[in-house]
Amino acid sequence: MFFNKTNQIIELLNAHINAVLECYESYTVIFSEIVNKQSINDLGSSGAEYTDRIQALEEEADKKRHQVIFQLLQGGFLVDSRKSTMRLVEGVDKIADSTEDIIQMLIFEKIEIKKFLIEPLISINDITHKQLKQFINILSKMVTKYEVNQIQKDIREIEDYETDVDRIEDELIKQLYQSSLPLANKQQLKELIRMISNMSDMIEDLSDEVEIIIASRRI
Repeated sequence: MFFNKTNQIIELLNAHINAVLECYESYTVIFSEIVNKQSINDLGSSGAEYTDRIQALEEEADKKRHQVIFQLLQGGFLVDSRKSTMRLVEGVDKIADSTEDIIQMLIFEKIEIKKFLIEPLISINDITHKQLKQFINILSKMVTKYEVNQIQKDIREIEDYETDVDRIEDELIKQLYQSSLPLANKQQLKELIRMISNMSDMIEDLSDEVEIIIASRRI
């Protein structure tokens, strides 16, 4: 019974992670389509389609999160592993939440992304996508072939990606405040930049959590 529950949890974990990844990948496509429009007003009915699509994907990820938590509460993992797994699941799910928040902010607030911001923001999304896939790879290794050295190497790569995102973010905000845009626009765009960059920070924090779990298992 214990092993049956464990296998169920692993299957649900994979389903949840893949749902979050699908949500993030759809977000990057939608984001690129929005910012490459000449004007946010050119979206027409596409705006509602975008928000509906990302909301549906976020809700699917959230549904799978609930399934994982339910199974964890039924047993299957050791108590300490259940607690740490719950924290990771909750953390990963916040990535999906953030993608929905960003797309809704773009559409509902009709934010115009200036040309000098577009390429760097898409670069941040691309780097964060690599981070997320790397983190998913780490989680897979933790529940299957537990190789400490490889996991630690993967964690260092996630940290390097986060450093790259921080560098782009800092340069973007510097350029933003050197521009001739009105202060209100600068503050709105700064908030958006922070929200987009924060997903990279969230993944890096999750990798720190994995490192703590690994350290505790070796004591």
